[in-house]
Amino acid sequence: MRLPFETRFVDRGSGDGVSGKIRIATDEDILLWTNWRYRPTDDDKAWDWWSIYLEFKASRGRYECYAALAQDALQGLAVLDLKTKKTAAGRAITLDYLSTNPANRTADRGLKHVGAALIAAAIARSQECDAGGTIRLESLPGAIGFYENLGMVRQPRRSTEGNPIYLLNPETAEQLLEEIKRHGIITL
Repeated sequence: MRLPFETRFVDRGSGDGVSGKIRIATDEDILLWTNWRYRPTDDDKAWDWWSIYLEFKASRGRYECYAALAQDALQGLAVLDLKTKKTAAGRAITLDYLSTNPANRTADRGLKHVGAALIAAAIARSQECDAGGTIRLESLPGAIGFYENLGMVRQPRRSTEGNPIYLLNPETAEQLLEEIKRHGIITL
């Protein structure tokens, strides 16, 4: 996957397309994260992206941290664990963290498709890691609907933290990636 790659988000207020990009996160991107304003109900408000980012930088290639940028602001972050794990669908990489800017989490403001673009990057990276697009993740309670709408399948076991575990199998991953491309959200 050649980074950065172009994205096309949608402004919820106007319906207009908004150009953006996804790239490997930089120190400056994480600095922009400090501008995010979480609501008391946001499940990820306790995530310390500085620490998460520093773990990625120290990992010697095991982790990759992606930043979604548009309108001179950080719109989303994601971290992939590239060490493949055996799953019911075969080998999978793990999407350890995915977070969109809280300003994008309302029905009438912010940008749409930020999370989908970051998922597309994860699928493409999984394909490159010989995991066929398979992604494994633990979902926070507020994100369950998002992952299920993408076609991810809830697994019978829960994480040690009690979160549901989801799996995106290779066939669904390929279909989802093609749909995201068809809608012009990403250009890989």
